[in-house]
Amino acid sequence: MSSSVVFLDDKNYNHTIKVKDKEIKELFILDTLKSDVNLHINIDIETNSKVDIVISSLNLENHNKTFNVLVNHLGDESESYCQVFGVNKDNAKTTFNLEAIIKDTSRGNYCEQAIKGILLSNSAVIEGKPNLIINTNNIKAKHALAIGRLNQAHIFYLQNKGLKKGDAIKLILLSYFNVVLYKLEDEKLREETVQKIYNTIGKVE
Repeated sequence: MSSSVVFLDDKNYNHTIKVKDKEIKELFILDTLKSDVNLHINIDIETNSKVDIVISSLNLENHNKTFNVLVNHLGDESESYCQVFGVNKDNAKTTFNLEAIIKDTSRGNYCEQAIKGILLSNSAVIEGKPNLIINTNNIKAKHALAIGRLNQAHIFYLQNKGLKKGDAIKLILLSYFNVVLYKLEDEKLREETVQKIYNTIGKVE
């Protein structure tokens, strides 16, 4: 299995992934850039293979970020998973475009797409566009989309445990980055990354 973690440092990120027969690949992307972002990932997945893509993005101020992920199922009995997490504050806008194409001659493929976003201000925007282009009935596929404000019951619960409201909010927001953070084997780097996320989020109430 091939697994990699990418700290996004290029606002124009383009990447192509070839997943060969009987191969497994994972890509985890963490975005905390204070700039516009335009990301394109194209994935070609062959027979009896698997790909797992996770993107966690923090978007603040007036920046506009777009994440495009295209998965082409070219063979049979393959699996693709794409999860994206967004946290937006101020006037930031993020768009997640997830597309999977399964050709009509294929069989036994599985495709899953999930988009989850939290809005920390009334003017922040997250748009999720999961799209499955399926030309055969011999597959399984599903997608999910959940975007909204923080759950006040969760905040209240953590406050009852002794946390200040701001700390409770940051702890909840960190869960949107945990899938990527857990892939960092270097504990010091993980702790530094958590602190960077907290510092970037800034004051929240």
